Amino acid sequence: MKYLSKTLCVMLLGTALLVTPSGEAFAAPNASQMMRLKFVNNNHVPQKVLVVSGYGNGKFVKDLFNVIKEINESDNLSGRDLVKLHIVSSGGNPISSLGISQSDAERYVEVNPKFNSSDIWMQDCMELCSSIGPDGKAVPAVFDSNRGRGLAKLPKILSEMWDLVYYKNPSNAGDHGDYGGNLEVTPFDDIMVVGDTITAACKKFFEDNGYKDRIYVGKVSWLQVGHIDEYLSFIPTPSAPGGYSIVRADTALALDLIKNCPDSELAKVSSYDRNFLLRLKSVLNAQMKNPDAGKGTAEGNFIALNYRINEIIEESVGKLKAFIREKTGEDRNFEEVAWPSLFEGSGTTNPRGCHAFLPGVVNMLIVRDHLIVPATHIPSFDKIIEARLKAQGNKVHFIDDTPYHTSMGEIHCGTNTLRDPNRTILTKQRIKAVQSVKEKFKQIHGN
Repeated sequence: MKYLSKTLCVMLLGTALLVTPSGEAFAAPNASQMMRLKFVNNNHVPQKVLVVSGYGNGKFVKDLFNVIKEINESDNLSGRDLVKLHIVSSGGNPISSLGISQSDAERYVEVNPKFNSSDIWMQDCMELCSSIGPDGKAVPAVFDSNRGRGLAKLPKILSEMWDLVYYKNPSNAGDHGDYGGNLEVTPFDDIMVVGDTITAACKKFFEDNGYKDRIYVGKVSWLQVGHIDEYLSFIPTPSAPGGYSIVRADTALALDLIKNCPDSELAKVSSYDRNFLLRLKSVLNAQMKNPDAGKGTAEGNFIALNYRINEIIEESVGKLKAFIREKTGEDRNFEEVAWPSLFEGSGTTNPRGCHAFLPGVVNMLIVRDHLIVPATHIPSFDKIIEARLKAQGNKVHFIDDTPYHTSMGEIHCGTNTLRDPNRTILTKQRIKAVQSVKEKFKQIHGN
């Protein structure tokens, strides 16, 4: 098991002037001139995926580049739709060290010429978002989480380089609850979803800048890092009520998969975890006959902990659904997708200090209809994730994110995405059309 403490650092970015949808460059207005801050979401068209090429994560960055290249080429993206990988180097030329060809680099990569860092946590220091002007139009913006540490100057530098409206967290605590991984928003509904580790000052700032009575606070204090993206995400889905799916971590599903997993699959994980998982499988099967099997052992406590965590997550997601129904005035159903996840930590009835045991698959990167997911290295886990998402029309790419996972983070923690606030992958019109077809199908064939 991994008990390394995560250095909750964050990110860096780079070059290139951001332009309006018409292609004209603009100078960002001051935040005081704007009407409100508005977060972008996974349904907004991605323009750049940001990552730090630091010490020890070279393979991850190369794998990420290969996926970005594949997305561009398989979807025939060009012009404004092209997605670039924006690399912040820890020093030297990342293109040559990563083995990216010059032609691919020119088309799909840009390297930040103004900022270097070895801090690989790209999500923590800011949220790339938008701001609404007096004319009602959205312009690109950045929220500086005021995290401090090595990348404290990055959000401001980026705002100047890319002409982003600049907002700064009024809290000086540098608290991890204010970091980007703890700040999410639902597609279409524009409901902000945060964890209960957020500071009062930061929450009030969002309430005063556009999200009054539209912030749902989920329970994350049982987690060591304490970010909502550790067990919750949102995927644009045309067939889902409201236009998106709620993806949540499901520890009960993971335990069931382990119980029925062939030993040959468990052999694919690291040696320490493999031995523990084999013992865990034995206890899970013994509990089929005797519920008290393994009681008081490390394996028994691990099982009890994860069943309790599943209850916490289910309760939090249930309250989120109720909150969305209340704020939107729609008594709608939700598309909920459960992904196998396991956590380790202390306590069985009152979990604390928890973090992902296997790579936390919900902590992923969403690029258009492509999902870039941490590889669990257990085929039965990966297969069920891929099958459930393919059924919704998504393409799944698994990446080994070991440099992040071993420090209590995953892919979403190590990346950030610049998105066009005025363009979306799915439109309300398309959602309405798909829902209309579904209703006609139900009328003809039933549920």
